[in-house]
Amino acid sequence: MIRRVLVYTYGNHSHDHSIRAAATFAAHHQAELIGLFVEPDVMGFTSIYGSYPLNLAQTFVDQQDGYEAKIKASFEEIVGHLDIQTQWHRTAEYEKQPRPSFYSDITFVGQVTEPNDIVFDGASFIDHLITDTGLPTVVVPTDWSSTSFAQRPVLAWRETREAAGAVRHTLPLMRAAENVHVVSAYRKTDLEVELIDGIEICQFLAEHEVKAEFFSVEIESHKHSEAGAVCQHVNEHNRDLIIAGGYGHSRLREIVLGGMTRGLLAESPVPVLFSH
Repeated sequence: MIRRVLVYTYGNHSHDHSIRAAATFAAHHQAELIGLFVEPDVMGFTSIYGSYPLNLAQTFVDQQDGYEAKIKASFEEIVGHLDIQTQWHRTAEYEKQPRPSFYSDITFVGQVTEPNDIVFDGASFIDHLITDTGLPTVVVPTDWSSTSFAQRPVLAWRETREAAGAVRHTLPLMRAAENVHVVSAYRKTDLEVELIDGIEICQFLAEHEVKAEFFSVEIESHKHSEAGAVCQHVNEHNRDLIIAGGYGHSRLREIVLGGMTRGLLAESPVPVLFSH
């Protein structure tokens, strides 16, 4: 059961697409929507670049106040048309786990397509949400405008801990969907193994009252990556969400997102729900 939805915003960017998706999702699940504006670590920035930027610290703070006011106004306009309860909070970038996230069920954030801001690295922030917060994170494409969301999801399936975790995190969401396409993409097909995998995951979902259908997709190596094959299925079958494990590996004490995750972040035409 989903009762609290959290949407992250930051900087001088439009977040209408992610706010609208989060609000639509919250309304569908009769959940509360929490808007959160993330203020960059201005003091950390000035400590790196010396005393000259330090003189501009107050200007940065005033600038962030203006950004927040603009985004909050959009938030209030979007949710004003929906019968949902809302909250609005502000947090600092250095708070790696903002308090509202401890009491939320799922997180939304907008896809990063513009170059990184000199003060705030949006791409790294999304990486952090996926790998470090412990919450399912939905990344919404900047051009997403559909009113349908999570009614016809695709589960990008492989027998891994991350994918299994994504399934467990999203059972309430998949249970509420019209149906789920379980898509397994491979470069080398082993139909017998894939069929067994497909039967087992669909049986598991059925036991949890999820309507699911299995698809095995062969990757055309000269055209697609694994992520590309999943995205092609989404386009061909008019799906409105991808559910995937947030794959990554450790490097110098940091989590580096894997190729599948990076590919979906860059290529997906629909929102992607990552669970790490």
